[in-house]
Amino acid sequence: MVPGERFTSIILTKQETQDIITTCKNKRDFALTFDDGPYIYENQISDYLNARGIKGSFFVNGNNYACVYDDQIVRQLQHTFQQGHLIGSHTWSHPDISKLTETQFHQQLDWLEIALQKILGIKPKYFRPPFGSIADHNIRILKSRGYKIINWSFDSEDSIGATPQKSKSYYDQVAKAYPEPQIALNHETYETTASQVIPYAIAVLQKSGYRLVSLTECLGLGNKTEDLYQAVGKPSQRDNSWKC
Repeated sequence: MVPGERFTSIILTKQETQDIITTCKNKRDFALTFDDGPYIYENQISDYLNARGIKGSFFVNGNNYACVYDDQIVRQLQHTFQQGHLIGSHTWSHPDISKLTETQFHQQLDWLEIALQKILGIKPKYFRPPFGSIADHNIRILKSRGYKIINWSFDSEDSIGATPQKSKSYYDQVAKAYPEPQIALNHETYETTASQVIPYAIAVLQKSGYRLVSLTECLGLGNKTEDLYQAVGKPSQRDNSWKC
């Protein structure tokens, strides 16, 4: 366990556990991921990464910190997508999916898929369970719908009250774990994560020798459309269905 590592899961079989990806395949690779958006700090993060040639992964909700259909949020999400960052599913409203019925879970996936198709023209391929909590029926449904399940090996703990200094200290510690591969959990919903923690993390990780890579590169894939999404088409024009 590395500093800040935290996720919850009920008891799963060995095969089910193997279906959950928690780290990169290759040593030296480090993938930065961001949950709970889209929110007002998203482009502060995406622009900072983009200016340095780094691709992040944003696991988004439909109606959590903000409604995904809000004008400002739509513009931010489209901007992030156009920069080539990965957009993944984090459910519609961030429930603990292990406690949902199968019908309820399908709805959480459906509603977000509909929104991302309208706004970006995509069907996501990567899914992160809220709280890292997942049950066997969730895994079966996700696999049947073509998703890859992504958790993490390192947590900055920004979502559970870590100060920026504490999150930075976690990054200092994980940098010392080089060259062990890592998938890092951060949250785009905190201004200090965007303005303080991520710039610091990038500097300390690169200094240690880590390659900051996209999630698909982290998994040993490429950045082709089929590596990133299940489908890519044209987004829709805004109409009166764009509401939460």
